[in-house]
Amino acid sequence: MPAGRQRFSDLEMLVGMEDERVARSRAGSCVEFHSVKKMKTLAQRRQSAPSLVISKALTRSRSTSRESCLSPVQPESCPLVQAFLAECPRRLFLGHAQTQLKTGLQTQDRHLFLFSDALLVAKAKSPTHFKVKAQVRVCEMWTAGCLDEVCEGTTSPERSFVMGWPTCNCVATFSSEEHKEKWLALIKSRIIAGKGKDEPKTIPLKIFAKDIGNCAYAKTLAVSNGDSTADVIRVALLQFGISGCVKDHRLWVSSSKDEPPYPLIGHEFPFSIKMSHIRDGGSSGWRRTRRRRRRRRRGGSVEGPRLPHWTARRSCCWTSASLQTPSASSSSSPAKWPRDRRRF
Repeated sequence: MPAGRQRFSDLEMLVGMEDERVARSRAGSCVEFHSVKKMKTLAQRRQSAPSLVISKALTRSRSTSRESCLSPVQPESCPLVQAFLAECPRRLFLGHAQTQLKTGLQTQDRHLFLFSDALLVAKAKSPTHFKVKAQVRVCEMWTAGCLDEVCEGTTSPERSFVMGWPTCNCVATFSSEEHKEKWLALIKSRIIAGKGKDEPKTIPLKIFAKDIGNCAYAKTLAVSNGDSTADVIRVALLQFGISGCVKDHRLWVSSSKDEPPYPLIGHEFPFSIKMSHIRDGGSSGWRRTRRRRRRRRRGGSVEGPRLPHWTARRSCCWTSASLQTPSASSSSSPAKWPRDRRRF
Protein backbone atom coordinates (compact mmCIF):
# COMPACT_ATOMS: atom_id res chain seq x y z
CA MET A 1 0.00 0.00 0.00
CA PRO A 2 1.37 3.37 -0.94
CA ALA A 3 2.63 5.51 1.94
CA GLY A 4 0.07 8.30 1.29
CA ARG A 5 -2.81 5.85 1.41
CA GLN A 6 -1.52 4.38 4.68
CA ARG A 7 -1.32 7.82 6.34
CA PHE A 8 -4.90 8.59 5.29
CA SER A 9 -6.17 5.31 6.79
CA ASP A 10 -4.34 6.01 10.06
CA LEU A 11 -5.81 9.50 10.16
CA GLU A 12 -9.34 8.16 9.62
CA MET A 13 -8.79 5.67 12.44
CA LEU A 14 -7.61 8.40 14.78
CA VAL A 15 -10.59 10.62 13.90
CA GLY A 16 -12.97 7.70 14.48
CA MET A 17 -11.42 6.94 17.85
CA GLU A 18 -11.67 10.61 18.85
CA ASP A 19 -15.32 10.77 17.82
CA GLU A 20 -16.05 7.64 19.81
CA ARG A 21 -14.26 9.07 22.86
CA VAL A 22 -16.20 12.33 22.59
CA ALA A 23 -19.49 10.45 22.24
CA ARG A 24 -18.70 8.29 25.27
CA SER A 25 -17.72 11.38 27.23
CA ARG A 26 -20.99 13.10 26.35
CA ALA A 27 -22.98 10.03 27.26
CA GLY A 28 -21.15 9.75 30.55
CA SER A 29 -21.73 13.43 31.31
CA CYS A 30 -25.44 13.05 30.60
CA VAL A 31 -25.65 9.99 32.84
CA GLU A 32 -23.66 11.78 35.53
CA PHE A 33 -25.92 14.85 35.23
CA HIS A 34 -29.05 12.76 35.64
CA SER A 35 -27.49 10.88 38.53
CA VAL A 36 -26.54 14.10 40.31
CA LYS A 37 -30.01 15.54 39.71
CA LYS A 38 -31.64 12.38 41.05
CA MET A 39 -29.42 12.44 44.14
CA LYS A 40 -30.26 16.10 44.78
CA THR A 41 -33.97 15.35 44.49
CA LEU A 42 -33.69 12.48 46.96
CA ALA A 43 -31.68 14.66 49.33
CA GLN A 44 -34.27 17.39 49.13
CA ARG A 45 -37.00 14.88 49.86
CA ARG A 46 -35.07 13.55 52.83
CA GLN A 47 -34.55 17.08 54.13
CA SER A 48 -38.12 18.24 53.57
CA ALA A 49 -39.68 15.56 55.77
CA PRO A 50 -37.66 16.33 58.94
CA SER A 51 -38.04 20.06 58.33
CA LEU A 52 -41.80 19.70 58.18
CA VAL A 53 -41.83 17.57 61.30
CA ILE A 54 -39.57 20.00 63.17
CA SER A 55 -41.63 22.99 62.03
CA LYS A 56 -44.84 21.36 63.23
CA ALA A 57 -43.21 20.40 66.49
CA LEU A 58 -41.99 23.93 67.11
CA THR A 59 -45.37 25.40 66.24
CA ARG A 60 -47.10 22.91 68.48
CA SER A 61 -44.69 23.61 71.34
CA ARG A 62 -45.23 27.35 71.05
CA SER A 63 -49.02 27.01 71.06
CA THR A 64 -48.87 24.48 73.88
CA SER A 65 -46.62 26.78 75.88
CA ARG A 66 -48.96 29.70 75.28
CA GLU A 67 -51.97 27.66 76.37
CA SER A 68 -50.18 26.44 79.47
CA CYS A 69 -49.31 30.03 80.39
CA LEU A 70 -52.94 30.98 80.08
CA SER A 71 -54.19 28.05 82.10
CA PRO A 72 -51.93 26.82 84.93
CA VAL A 73 -52.51 23.18 85.77
CA GLN A 74 -52.50 23.66 89.55
CA PRO A 75 -52.96 27.35 90.37
CA GLU A 76 -53.11 26.69 94.10
CA SER A 77 -49.51 25.43 94.03
CA CYS A 78 -47.97 28.29 92.02
CA PRO A 79 -45.48 30.54 93.89
CA LEU A 80 -47.77 33.58 93.76
CA VAL A 81 -50.60 31.82 95.58
CA GLN A 82 -48.29 30.16 98.09
CA ALA A 83 -46.52 33.44 98.89
CA PHE A 84 -49.82 35.28 99.35
CA LEU A 85 -51.18 32.55 101.62
CA ALA A 86 -48.00 32.68 103.71
CA GLU A 87 -48.61 36.36 104.49
CA CYS A 88 -51.76 35.53 106.48
CA PRO A 89 -52.30 32.09 108.09
CA ARG A 90 -56.10 32.55 108.14
CA ARG A 91 -56.28 33.44 104.45
CA LEU A 92 -57.90 30.87 102.14
CA PHE A 93 -57.51 30.38 98.41
CA LEU A 94 -60.93 30.11 96.75
CA GLY A 95 -60.35 29.91 93.03
CA HIS A 96 -58.62 30.90 89.82
CA ALA A 97 -60.07 32.10 86.52
CA GLN A 98 -58.73 33.29 83.20
CA THR A 99 -60.63 36.30 81.93
CA GLN A 100 -60.54 39.36 79.72
CA LEU A 101 -60.74 42.73 81.45
CA LYS A 102 -61.96 45.63 79.35
CA THR A 103 -62.22 49.35 80.08
CA GLY A 104 -63.06 51.76 77.29
CA LEU A 105 -61.32 50.41 74.21
CA GLN A 106 -58.56 48.60 76.10
CA THR A 107 -58.73 44.81 76.55
CA GLN A 108 -56.26 42.76 78.59
CA ASP A 109 -55.96 39.00 79.17
CA ARG A 110 -55.67 38.55 82.90
CA HIS A 111 -55.84 35.88 85.62
CA LEU A 112 -57.99 36.27 88.71
CA PHE A 113 -56.86 34.68 91.97
CA LEU A 114 -59.60 34.97 94.58
CA PHE A 115 -58.85 34.62 98.27
CA SER A 116 -61.08 34.91 101.31
CA ASP A 117 -60.08 38.56 101.83
CA ALA A 118 -58.54 39.73 98.56
CA LEU A 119 -58.50 39.48 94.78
CA LEU A 120 -55.28 39.40 92.78
CA VAL A 121 -55.35 40.44 89.13
CA ALA A 122 -52.25 39.05 87.43
CA LYS A 123 -50.57 38.71 84.04
CA ALA A 124 -49.11 35.36 83.01
CA LYS A 125 -45.37 35.27 82.34
CA SER A 126 -45.06 31.47 82.31
CA PRO A 127 -47.15 28.50 83.49
CA THR A 128 -45.93 29.08 87.04
CA HIS A 129 -44.99 32.76 87.12
CA PHE A 130 -47.47 35.65 87.31
CA LYS A 131 -46.99 39.38 87.63
CA VAL A 132 -49.50 41.08 89.93
CA LYS A 133 -51.21 44.02 88.22
CA ALA A 134 -53.75 44.82 90.95
CA GLN A 135 -54.31 43.76 94.55
CA VAL A 136 -57.78 44.48 95.91
CA ARG A 137 -59.58 43.98 99.21
CA VAL A 138 -62.86 42.17 98.61
CA CYS A 139 -64.63 44.42 101.12
CA GLU A 140 -63.87 47.37 98.80
CA MET A 141 -65.14 45.74 95.60
CA TRP A 142 -68.44 46.15 93.75
CA THR A 143 -70.26 44.49 90.86
CA ALA A 144 -72.82 45.73 88.32
CA GLY A 145 -74.37 44.98 84.94
CA CYS A 146 -73.86 48.33 83.18
CA LEU A 147 -71.48 47.00 80.52
CA ASP A 148 -72.07 49.85 78.06
CA GLU A 149 -71.21 52.45 80.70
CA VAL A 150 -67.75 50.98 81.29
CA CYS A 151 -66.46 49.73 77.95
CA GLU A 152 -66.98 50.31 74.24
CA GLY A 153 -67.34 47.81 71.44
CA THR A 154 -68.95 44.38 71.38
CA THR A 155 -69.24 42.57 74.71
CA SER A 156 -71.12 39.38 75.47
CA PRO A 157 -73.62 40.15 78.27
CA GLU A 158 -74.18 36.42 78.84
CA ARG A 159 -70.52 35.92 79.75
CA SER A 160 -69.65 39.31 81.27
CA PHE A 161 -70.29 41.52 84.27
CA VAL A 162 -68.85 44.74 85.66
CA MET A 163 -66.57 44.55 88.65
CA GLY A 164 -64.61 47.33 90.24
CA TRP A 165 -62.71 48.71 93.18
CA PRO A 166 -61.27 52.13 94.15
CA THR A 167 -60.85 53.63 91.65
CA CYS A 168 -61.50 51.27 88.75
CA ASN A 169 -64.41 49.87 86.76
CA CYS A 170 -63.88 47.07 84.24
CA VAL A 171 -65.88 44.47 82.35
CA ALA A 172 -64.80 40.91 83.09
CA THR A 173 -65.58 38.39 80.33
CA PHE A 174 -65.39 34.66 81.05
CA SER A 175 -65.24 31.55 78.87
CA SER A 176 -68.87 30.55 79.39
CA GLU A 177 -72.12 31.71 80.95
CA GLU A 178 -71.82 29.10 83.70
CA HIS A 179 -68.30 30.26 84.53
CA LYS A 180 -69.46 33.87 84.67
CA GLU A 181 -72.41 33.09 86.96
CA LYS A 182 -70.18 31.08 89.26
CA TRP A 183 -67.67 33.89 89.63
CA LEU A 184 -70.31 36.60 89.98
CA ALA A 185 -71.91 34.70 92.86
CA LEU A 186 -68.51 33.97 94.39
CA ILE A 187 -67.34 37.60 94.31
CA LYS A 188 -70.68 38.87 95.62
CA SER A 189 -70.51 36.45 98.55
CA ARG A 190 -67.00 37.61 99.42
CA ILE A 191 -68.05 41.28 99.18
CA ILE A 192 -70.92 40.63 101.63
CA ALA A 193 -68.63 38.71 103.98
CA GLY A 194 -65.99 41.43 103.80
CA LYS A 195 -68.47 44.22 104.49
CA GLY A 196 -69.75 42.28 107.45
CA LYS A 197 -66.30 42.64 109.02
CA ASP A 198 -65.95 46.35 108.20
CA GLU A 199 -65.26 48.60 111.16
CA PRO A 200 -66.68 51.17 111.26
CA LYS A 201 -69.71 50.45 109.11
CA THR A 202 -70.69 54.10 108.74
CA ILE A 203 -68.49 57.12 108.03
CA PRO A 204 -69.14 60.85 107.51
CA LEU A 205 -68.92 62.08 103.92
CA LYS A 206 -68.73 65.78 103.19
CA ILE A 207 -70.30 66.56 99.82
CA PHE A 208 -70.09 69.91 98.07
CA ALA A 209 -72.85 71.08 95.74
CA LYS A 210 -71.53 72.74 92.61
CA ASP A 211 -73.49 74.25 89.76
CA ILE A 212 -76.66 73.44 91.68
CA GLY A 213 -78.60 76.54 92.72
CA ASN A 214 -77.02 79.96 93.11
CA CYS A 215 -74.04 79.17 95.37
CA ALA A 216 -71.70 76.41 96.43
CA TYR A 217 -72.32 74.80 99.81
CA ALA A 218 -71.66 71.51 101.56
CA LYS A 219 -73.44 68.90 103.62
CA THR A 220 -72.01 66.08 105.71
CA LEU A 221 -73.82 62.79 105.30
CA ALA A 222 -73.59 59.52 107.20
CA VAL A 223 -72.75 56.91 104.57
CA SER A 224 -72.78 53.18 105.29
CA ASN A 225 -70.64 50.54 103.59
CA GLY A 226 -73.67 49.29 101.65
CA ASP A 227 -74.74 52.65 100.17
CA SER A 228 -74.17 52.99 96.44
CA THR A 229 -73.34 56.25 94.69
CA ALA A 230 -76.98 56.56 93.59
CA ASP A 231 -78.09 56.17 97.22
CA VAL A 232 -75.69 58.92 98.32
CA ILE A 233 -76.92 61.29 95.60
CA ARG A 234 -80.53 60.63 96.64
CA VAL A 235 -79.82 61.53 100.27
CA ALA A 236 -77.69 64.53 99.26
CA LEU A 237 -80.49 66.00 97.16
CA LEU A 238 -82.85 65.72 100.10
CA GLN A 239 -80.33 67.36 102.43
CA PHE A 240 -79.70 70.18 99.95
CA GLY A 241 -83.43 70.65 99.47
CA ILE A 242 -83.09 70.18 95.74
CA SER A 243 -85.90 68.71 93.70
CA GLY A 244 -84.74 66.55 90.85
CA CYS A 245 -84.11 63.04 89.64
CA VAL A 246 -81.12 61.07 90.83
CA LYS A 247 -80.14 60.13 87.26
CA ASP A 248 -79.85 63.84 86.39
CA HIS A 249 -76.99 64.27 88.87
CA ARG A 250 -73.53 62.85 89.23
CA LEU A 251 -71.20 62.41 92.18
CA TRP A 252 -67.66 63.46 91.32
CA VAL A 253 -64.62 62.42 93.33
CA SER A 254 -61.06 63.69 93.43
CA SER A 255 -58.77 61.11 94.98
CA SER A 256 -55.57 63.11 94.59
CA LYS A 257 -54.54 66.76 94.63
CA ASP A 258 -52.60 66.21 91.41
CA GLU A 259 -55.55 64.82 89.45
CA PRO A 260 -58.86 66.43 88.43
CA PRO A 261 -62.15 64.94 89.66
CA TYR A 262 -64.00 62.30 87.70
CA PRO A 263 -67.66 61.20 87.78
CA LEU A 264 -68.88 57.96 89.30
CA ILE A 265 -71.41 55.89 87.35
CA GLY A 266 -73.80 55.09 90.20
CA HIS A 267 -73.14 51.53 91.40
CA GLU A 268 -69.84 52.22 93.21
CA PHE A 269 -69.51 52.38 96.99
CA PRO A 270 -68.28 55.82 98.19
CA PHE A 271 -67.62 54.22 101.59
CA SER A 272 -65.11 51.84 99.97
CA ILE A 273 -63.38 54.64 98.06
CA LYS A 274 -62.85 56.73 101.18
CA MET A 275 -61.86 53.80 103.39
CA SER A 276 -59.36 52.60 100.78
CA HIS A 277 -57.87 56.09 100.77
CA ILE A 278 -57.60 56.07 104.58
CA ARG A 279 -56.18 52.55 104.78
CA ASP A 280 -53.55 53.28 102.14
CA GLY A 281 -52.66 56.66 103.60
CA GLY A 282 -53.62 58.44 100.38
CA SER A 283 -51.47 56.23 98.17
CA SER A 284 -52.56 53.94 95.35
CA GLY A 285 -51.71 50.53 96.70
CA TRP A 286 -52.09 48.30 99.72
CA ARG A 287 -48.86 49.11 101.51
CA ARG A 288 -48.27 51.84 104.02
CA THR A 289 -46.48 54.88 102.76
CA ARG A 290 -43.37 56.35 104.36
CA ARG A 291 -45.52 59.13 105.77
CA ARG A 292 -47.68 56.64 107.66
CA ARG A 293 -44.58 54.87 109.01
CA ARG A 294 -43.11 58.16 110.21
CA ARG A 295 -46.40 59.10 111.88
CA ARG A 296 -46.56 55.76 113.64
CA ARG A 297 -42.96 56.06 114.89
CA ARG A 298 -43.74 59.54 116.25
CA GLY A 299 -46.88 58.31 117.95
CA GLY A 300 -49.12 60.49 115.80
CA SER A 301 -52.32 59.74 113.95
CA VAL A 302 -52.00 57.27 111.10
CA GLU A 303 -55.23 58.34 109.43
CA GLY A 304 -54.77 59.38 105.83
CA PRO A 305 -55.28 62.87 104.42
CA ARG A 306 -58.72 64.43 104.13
CA LEU A 307 -59.09 63.57 100.49
CA PRO A 308 -60.99 62.31 98.54
CA HIS A 309 -63.06 65.38 97.74
CA TRP A 310 -66.74 64.81 96.81
CA THR A 311 -68.86 67.06 94.61
CA ALA A 312 -72.47 66.71 93.47
CA ARG A 313 -73.22 68.20 90.04
CA ARG A 314 -75.97 68.26 87.51
CA SER A 315 -75.34 66.02 84.52
CA CYS A 316 -75.78 68.94 82.13
CA CYS A 317 -72.96 70.84 83.84
CA TRP A 318 -70.19 68.76 82.28
CA THR A 319 -67.87 70.90 80.24
CA SER A 320 -65.07 69.98 77.89
CA ALA A 321 -62.54 71.50 80.30
CA SER A 322 -63.80 69.53 83.30
CA LEU A 323 -63.62 66.22 81.46
CA GLN A 324 -59.91 66.33 80.66
CA THR A 325 -58.70 63.61 83.00
CA PRO A 326 -55.45 61.76 82.26
CA SER A 327 -57.23 58.42 81.95
CA ALA A 328 -60.27 59.56 79.99
CA SER A 329 -61.13 57.56 76.92
CA SER A 330 -61.86 59.04 73.53
CA SER A 331 -65.57 58.61 74.14
CA SER A 332 -67.65 61.74 74.58
CA SER A 333 -69.60 60.08 77.40
CA PRO A 334 -67.90 60.74 80.75
CA ALA A 335 -69.62 57.77 82.32
CA LYS A 336 -67.42 55.49 80.23
CA TRP A 337 -64.37 56.28 82.25
CA PRO A 338 -63.79 55.86 86.04
CA ARG A 339 -60.64 55.38 85.85
CA ASP A 340 -58.01 53.52 87.42
CA ARG A 341 -54.75 55.35 87.79
CA ARG A 342 -53.08 51.93 87.74
CA ARG A 343 -53.09 49.69 84.69
CA PHE A 344 -54.41 46.20 85.31
